Order: sequence, then structure tokens, then C-alpha cells
Amino acid sequence: MIGVSDVQPVADGSHAAGPCLLGSVGNETAYRRAASVAQALATSRNVELLVSDTEADESLDVDQLLPESHREGYCSDASTIESGRALDPVVSQYTPSAVVLKRHTEQHLIDELFSDRAERLARDADVLTVDSRGDADRIASILVPVAGGRHSQLAVETAVALGRANNAAVDLFHVIEADSEEARADGQRVLSETVASVDVRETDQIDTWLYETPGAPEAITEQSSYYDLTVMGAPTDSPLKRFVFGSTSKQVQKEAGSSVIVAHAQQPE
Repeated sequence: MIGVSDVQPVADGSHAAGPCLLGSVGNETAYRRAASVAQALATSRNVELLVSDTEADESLDVDQLLPESHREGYCSDASTIESGRALDPVVSQYTPSAVVLKRHTEQHLIDELFSDRAERLARDADVLTVDSRGDADRIASILVPVAGGRHSQLAVETAVALGRANNAAVDLFHVIEADSEEARADGQRVLSETVASVDVRETDQIDTWLYETPGAPEAITEQSSYYDLTVMGAPTDSPLKRFVFGSTSKQVQKEAGSSVIVAHAQQPE
């Protein structure tokens, strides 16, 4: 693992112009984690942080909600905005580049047949969802399972931002399930392309790990117990296909040994 260097520059935000919105969270642990994600991402993108008034009032200093490991120099300017429980009109009004909110971890079977709130909001912005598991006081290590694609890329961006803000170690983790040279070469290509897509000034923050095992969800779940956070991309299959065949991301969300942040990249137009 490679720890994040204090001298790493903040990203210039050229890939995102809209603010970062901290939406409805509720649970204190989840709220602290969401605040850390929102602050780190807003700072990395060099945009304003907007905080829903369902979570904070004008007298609340959002920085007080951050984990102990979050460094003082990695906090974006924050403003409280008026909003209701429904985030859709808020997203339409403020056009954020990213939204951070609590993930509903308990769903009935019928719910899994339909797109959830994060998937719906991802039509207009990147969406990061957090849960309330584990300890939100410190972030020292981050696991990022990558499989390629826009959701994985957002997960990497978020993990690097969190790593820089908390001086945490960041590991990119790719599982190959077939015992062949072709599979290993393809896995290495996924890792190499993922690292290549990161700002060159930040690549020395990242370590990569190619792992061979017949079961990707079980491997990610097992390794997650050794990290403070797991940041991974959202499922790419439709809700119906996930319901019938299952999903690596959904299985990890349910069984991981540490908190899981799920990245829903904005849907391309």
C-alpha cells in the first residue's frame, strides 16, 4: 500500500463545474461519513459544498462532522440550502456535479425490481451513497474494487480524494476468476487503464492488486474487512437482471466487513 503524500496537489476541477450536494442522511455515523466524502470530493473538484437544511442549520459547522483523520486543508466552502426530503427539485435547481446521500440498505424483494433513488438521481449528477456501518472517526485505508467502466472510474476518483484528505492508503483491487494468461493480461489491462485515467500528479497515491480467485464477490467481501472503507462502482446490469442473476456490487454491499461507498456515475446523455 502507498500512503497519500502531503504534497499532492488538489485536482483542478476541470471535469466538474457544479457544486457537490450533501443530501439527506439522518444517521450520525453515516452523516459523518457522507460529510467526509462530500468535503473531499468538493475540494478535489474545486467546487462549493451545499448542505441540505434537513441535515444542518445555518449555525452548524460542517467541518465538525468530519472524521478525526480529515485534514484541515482539504475542506471546501460550505453553504446551507433550503430543501425538502425530495432531492429531485434541489438537483434541478442547483445542478450539482455530485450528490452524496445515505443508502437504503434494507430493501424488500419487490423493491429490487425497480431503480432506486441513487440510480434515478444519477440521470443528472454523479451520486455517492454511504452506509452507517463501522467507525467514522478515522479513514486510514481504502479498498477500491475495479472492473472498468464509468462507475469504477467515479469510485477511483472518490477514493483518491478521500485518501488525499485523510492521508489514507488507497488500493485498487481487480479479481480475475479464470486461471489463464489471457484473463491475467485482461485484468492487468483494466488496472493499467484505470491508473492511466487518473491525474498524473496523483498516480503515486495508488497501489494496484490483481487477485486470482473463482469468486469475485467473496474475495472483495473478505478483503474489505482489512480496510476502513470500500469504495466501488454501482451495478451495471438492469434491476431485473440483478434480481434474477444477482450482482457483485449488491452482494458486497450486504456482506462487506467494512463500510461501503457506492459510486453511481452520471448517465451519459
